[in-house]
Amino acid sequence: MQRISKRRQVISRSVWHFKRIIWNGWTTIKYRLNKLVRIPAPQESGKRIEVVSLERRLKEIPVRKVRVASHIPRDEVSWRIWRSWPAFRSWLRQGLYWFQHRVMQRFLSPMKKGLPPIDADHWKALDAACTRRHRKLFSAPELPAEYTGDVDLARLAVASPYACYLQKVTHDSYEWNFRQFERYAHRDGLHSLGVHVLFQMDREQRLRVVQIDSELGISKPDDPKWELSRKIALCAATTHMSVVRHLNWVHLIGASAAAIATRNNLPAGHPVRRLLWPHVYGTQDSNLLAIKSQLTPGGDFGDIFSFEYQDMCRLLDDTHDQFDISRFDPEEDARQRGIPKYGFATPVLDNRQELFQVMHAHAERYLRLYYTDEGIHRDDHLRDWLFELDRLLPNGATKWIGGNPSLAGVSRLVAAIIYLESVEHEAIGTGLWHYQLWPHVQPVRVYRNGQRLPLDVYQRLVNANFILNVKRTSLLEDFSYLALDNEGVAAMRTFQDELQALQSRMAAGAPALWQVTPNILEANINA
Repeated sequence: MQRISKRRQVISRSVWHFKRIIWNGWTTIKYRLNKLVRIPAPQESGKRIEVVSLERRLKEIPVRKVRVASHIPRDEVSWRIWRSWPAFRSWLRQGLYWFQHRVMQRFLSPMKKGLPPIDADHWKALDAACTRRHRKLFSAPELPAEYTGDVDLARLAVASPYACYLQKVTHDSYEWNFRQFERYAHRDGLHSLGVHVLFQMDREQRLRVVQIDSELGISKPDDPKWELSRKIALCAATTHMSVVRHLNWVHLIGASAAAIATRNNLPAGHPVRRLLWPHVYGTQDSNLLAIKSQLTPGGDFGDIFSFEYQDMCRLLDDTHDQFDISRFDPEEDARQRGIPKYGFATPVLDNRQELFQVMHAHAERYLRLYYTDEGIHRDDHLRDWLFELDRLLPNGATKWIGGNPSLAGVSRLVAAIIYLESVEHEAIGTGLWHYQLWPHVQPVRVYRNGQRLPLDVYQRLVNANFILNVKRTSLLEDFSYLALDNEGVAAMRTFQDELQALQSRMAAGAPALWQVTPNILEANINA
């Protein structure tokens, strides 16, 4: 019996190694085939885009509250593929992801039960999963300085992608609050991700972590359970960031609503459509790819993270109403979270505010070419655009900028959309490449028996993060060819000049993996 068992183990391991070769090759092929396109000028929209529940769009995904486009616009994908490279590229990508979803995930799943854990040495584990073929296409992740030595959650709360979760409780205390995760079933053998982290600001106005409350009980920095509690907290943060903030809020809700409202209500020659076009083009095509690869049964998210599939889908529905477009204005976001302007250091927030200021100045400068406050009110197309954003976005859009929108309010809303499509997507999506692949600090599952991630889970995590780093149209590209007139051309080029100037200022400072700089920003989430 022991020989048979060993033989089965050898066979099982061999089968998985074969699958690993296939899936690694498939991932790198998809990366290579993703070529940049020049964003075409907008055309008059064809069929109006309606929204339907995600469950209605893809019946196998039981998500009812989140609404997606009923179809992909014809200029993003078309069966007349020989007429347009963007259309051919989209058709090819959709075909590849259809094959992955319908054939590979079903008959050649990258997962295999009973595999051993990854190497205890995190460098060896990464070397095995992030192969030479991966590294030829994209550089391997770097270990954040904050992940070395005694990992300090207080430092990560202000200097990491997870800085967005810090929330004021009292005049001198702050929190990370992921208690809502208690409501969702997780796989057998895993710790619950319902966790609360409490931070305190000391007399020197430095932030310190004082306790973590989880299913382990209340743990303090000198407790034997502290390291495990910290891993649970970071696991909760990275799970929420990938599933809720990135996929649900940025892709499925925010970017989708901005693209649909812009296409449905603003004519091809409308100045606001021209301004937003580099940031919304390709959204529905890209979102469908993300849904097929990540959300379908057997997709990335269901096989990587802690939650049972049905409960992960329920999480998407439950967090739908928590989306708020105003949180993509870093200044407004900091105000709502109670982050002080003068107190403990907030390097990530400072970085994001610098970027937003340039985008806000760009939006206001451009819109002033075509509008006054009175002109905003007279533009029926713009009013319809705002009305549809109110309809599509949970908590609306005009609630933040005022029920009687002014030029200043619309400028801030437009800047928030550009920020969401570029900065936010970079910071919480591709930015996790350097953070999420170090399971000795930041696991995506925390096992009750203390075991490390299995080989298949870690390999899939690496591949899922790797494909997020495909090349997209740079925000630094000159989009002045989309402008309506010479004044619009000048305004768009001024934006590029200001981004370049900001890039030079940021490059002169000390680099950090959490830092977002103009040269790494992409114009949108897809093209």
